[in-house]
Amino acid sequence: MSATSISEETRGRKNSSGSGLTKNYLILYNVLSWVGWSYVLWNTISNLVHTKGDFRKSYDQVGWILTWVQTTALLEVLHVGFGLVKSPLATTGIQVASRLLLVWGILNLFPEERTHWAFTTMTIAWSITEFVRYAYYGFSLIGVQPALLLWARYTFFFLLYPVGAGSESLLIYQSLPYAKKYNYVYYLTEILVLIIYAPGFYTMYTHMISQRRKYLKARKGTEKKHQ
Repeated sequence: MSATSISEETRGRKNSSGSGLTKNYLILYNVLSWVGWSYVLWNTISNLVHTKGDFRKSYDQVGWILTWVQTTALLEVLHVGFGLVKSPLATTGIQVASRLLLVWGILNLFPEERTHWAFTTMTIAWSITEFVRYAYYGFSLIGVQPALLLWARYTFFFLLYPVGAGSESLLIYQSLPYAKKYNYVYYLTEILVLIIYAPGFYTMYTHMISQRRKYLKARKGTEKKHQ
């Protein structure tokens, strides 16, 4: 569920004609976020290559980097709350919170989960998703929309969303025995999260499919007008 887009496609466009300071801040935020996720992706892949696919060492290599890069996404909730971007506050908050649950409430709290292969697949899915997403938003803020980036934004999710959401669900499920020993209420909370994962994923996945039709169709229409 949290591998999905954290904001709607209107993100950044509201501010494209807004104050220069706000626009410059959002551009900087997207650039720094893109750099952060690029670093996470590069280190994850390079670690797998150097260790010949030993996913058990992935967290040692990128765990804390991933945690803090993801934690900065709390700023996106503030962006919506203060009206810097036009996105549903509840949706943004839930999606950010679900990822923070993984990095702080599962991986940080239960070290036993860090060597599971699902951490590596989740990290790769998140990183590629955000690598494309922040680049897309950054270019949108300066009024540029590369065709390849638009296609990637609305195509990669077909694979990345199931991989990301599946990995997240598996990590939460695997942590249940540890959560039960830690705190029974926390254990029940994790079960509740797992229950809502399937409908949440379905909602976001079908939303992205409809968005894909909308934006790729609009792109084709624009190209035809210029022919």
